[in-house]
Amino acid sequence: MKVNRLEDITKHLVLIFIFLALSSLMVFSANFDNVHAAYKPSIPQFTVKLVDYSHDVPPSTTTITDPYTGEKTTNTNPGYRVDDFRIDITIKNQHFTPYTTSDGHVCNVHYSVQIKGHFEENWQTTAANIEQTDSQYTLISRSNSYADGSQLDFRVQAAIGYIIEEYRLPPAPPDRYFIAEVIGDWSNIQTFTTHSGSLTVAPSQTTNPSDPPTTDPNNPPQQTPDQPYLIIIFATACIILIPIAIVTYIIGKEKQKQHM
Repeated sequence: MKVNRLEDITKHLVLIFIFLALSSLMVFSANFDNVHAAYKPSIPQFTVKLVDYSHDVPPSTTTITDPYTGEKTTNTNPGYRVDDFRIDITIKNQHFTPYTTSDGHVCNVHYSVQIKGHFEENWQTTAANIEQTDSQYTLISRSNSYADGSQLDFRVQAAIGYIIEEYRLPPAPPDRYFIAEVIGDWSNIQTFTTHSGSLTVAPSQTTNPSDPPTTDPNNPPQQTPDQPYLIIIFATACIILIPIAIVTYIIGKEKQKQHM
């Protein structure tokens, strides 16, 4: 009789533990956004290059017809050369699975780039909150207005967040704001010297760099796996299995005493 009563108590305890486990799972799920946002993005890896995007515009001919007289006028535009030299900052994208907040905003990794003269103190933001692309790299290109021999310092920061837009009356474009869930650390500073010898010819029909960013041994890439899922599964398993194991052990001991 004692064993049967103990088994009844055990069944009730198991049901209670399962209820607690499901309740905990709901709490974990309700706070999933906060758990996910707690992971800082990796320190960005990037390269800086001076790239020649110059190109030729071919000659063209246009004919205009006077709507009242029907007279045709032909204009010939000679071809010309467009000098277009840019500084390309190529950032290696991070492994990250975008997630949706409770209010419906999709969070992803965004990059900001700052630049300054090598011999000055103040940083200037040249690109802010650029969302990383779906490819292997995110390319941020800026016009080069610096003389040969200029020394420039670059640094890049990653943040997890989303963009919101506020409507304005046309023709004004909407205001865009970046809402950060978590902000990472700034990268190490890279000093770049502009000179014609460092020019890279712009690749055709591709944005992948010829020399991808190398891994800094002092700052290895920090992956951002879906660890919250593993935490939830592990915690739920512990809540269910550990009490069951304890109660099963107690029942076994009681049965041994009965046989003795």
